[in-house]
Amino acid sequence: MSDSSVKERFVEIYDKTYDSVYRYLITKVSPREAAEDIVQNCYLEFYKKMLEGEQILRPKHLLLTMAKRRAADYHRSFTQTDNLDDNIAIADEKALKELENDDSFEYEQIMQLIAESDDTAYRIFYLHFHCGHTLEKTARELSMSESTVKSKVYRTLKKLRKQLTEGEENAFFGRSKQIP
Repeated sequence: MSDSSVKERFVEIYDKTYDSVYRYLITKVSPREAAEDIVQNCYLEFYKKMLEGEQILRPKHLLLTMAKRRAADYHRSFTQTDNLDDNIAIADEKALKELENDDSFEYEQIMQLIAESDDTAYRIFYLHFHCGHTLEKTARELSMSESTVKSKVYRTLKKLRKQLTEGEENAFFGRSKQIP
């Protein structure tokens, strides 16, 4: 393949996959700038593979896998406790396959909004709802009291419910089209 045809193919793949890869990373890595850097590095590595002539049959899957590994590396470099390091922001292959085939990102949007408003609440929600930890285990992982974790969950859920019921124009997920 010539360099120009590789570039055209890359642009086509980029246009089709960027939203999925970016949405995945923005829910797993905070701050947003770090997620954007990881996205950029994933696509750079992907482009280099294409230039080397590597045949890539499932580009979206490869890009999501690269993003998952880079997000895990990012968290590993900043996390202080081993247990949290093993669980945070690492999706299993089944979750990646579901993400590849799913265009709804309500969970990711909620997690992103929580991350943008309160990093502590985001970590609590991630460990409790995503990883399935009990509130007690979540509190131990984050070196917090269980009552603090319960309060944070309660207040965040109350805030989310209020925002979701304020009307369509102010709702979290103002859809551009009707759901069939």
